[in-house]
Amino acid sequence: MSASPTKPIGVLLTPQILHMLAKVYVPVLFPLTFLIVLAGFAVDRWLGLPPVLLASPLNWVVGGALFLAGGIIWVIAYAAIVFQGHGSPSPTAGRTQQLVTTGIYSLCRYPSVHAKFLGVLGVGVALNSWTFTFLLCPLLLIGSLVEKLWRQEPQNHAVFGDDWLRYRERVPFFIPWRIFVPQRRSS
Repeated sequence: MSASPTKPIGVLLTPQILHMLAKVYVPVLFPLTFLIVLAGFAVDRWLGLPPVLLASPLNWVVGGALFLAGGIIWVIAYAAIVFQGHGSPSPTAGRTQQLVTTGIYSLCRYPSVHAKFLGVLGVGVALNSWTFTFLLCPLLLIGSLVEKLWRQEPQNHAVFGDDWLRYRERVPFFIPWRIFVPQRRSS
């Protein structure tokens, strides 16, 4: 039984996501992740770190769980962008036409960053790389957040105007405070 495009998992079969995967993920992000993993292994050896972060098969179980959690968040976030926002998460595959402020986007403005971080962290744990897991993954997270602040925040303001400003005032940038501290003001 195939997934319906109206259900979150069906987002994987939409032209917007397939186009983004073909233009961004497959040619850029997947190879880049592989190269960063190799760099992590090289730094691990250079620093003389132990070759095992977690004993097998625990590394695969924990890494797989992190990767799966990231995948679930990724599908939920991108389904909202495609089906509610009537566009794509990537401008190369068709910019989002409507600002999405409900569901996972009511918790933080960039839930896909959480998804990508968990997925990449899962790769580092599964492959037992100390450097990749504890140095390169946090650096990738910081780089992604800086990109959101520098490029995407101004673009969203330009596209969505006052609606974006009201949303930005109400919903935190990255940390979903309302989950942890329900009465905290999101600024």
